[in-house]
Amino acid sequence: MKILVAVDGADCSARAVDFITERPWGKEDQFLIVSVVEPIPQEFGLGYVPPPSGALEQRYYDDCAKACGDAASIVKNALPENSVEVQVGAGFVAETLCRLADSWEADLVILGSHGRKGMSHFFLGSVAEEVLKKAPCSVEIIKLKKESKRKALSAGKQQKKSAK
Repeated sequence: MKILVAVDGADCSARAVDFITERPWGKEDQFLIVSVVEPIPQEFGLGYVPPPSGALEQRYYDDCAKACGDAASIVKNALPENSVEVQVGAGFVAETLCRLADSWEADLVILGSHGRKGMSHFFLGSVAEEVLKKAPCSVEIIKLKKESKRKALSAGKQQKKSAK
């Protein structure tokens, strides 16, 4: 089985990686860990925003590469007999994940979900929802448990306080 795993460095993608390491897999199963550098919007409807510098785009690429590398290390340590590859894509996240799943001939896409609701879902959308609709194969969406969300929010608040 060929399993594409989408990561972005967030808690929900870490949970998706944990999900993989907690499950039994065959030795022949292959994993492709993917992160996507999304284009930086230049217009928000409120006016023009100058194009990003190359340094900012490189930083986003480096962050995605680090997320892939970290996830791949965890998967390789847990499943040393399996093939684990990494790839950083570029483009709109859901579209790029579906295109990569198709070209790699993935049997399964695994990704985490932030679980946004209401206005944040309306404005930010849901990558998981789009992948579920458009993927050429089965999709498994891993949600954060409520307790994990509370811990992540609490940790974020602590980081903000210590930064002041």
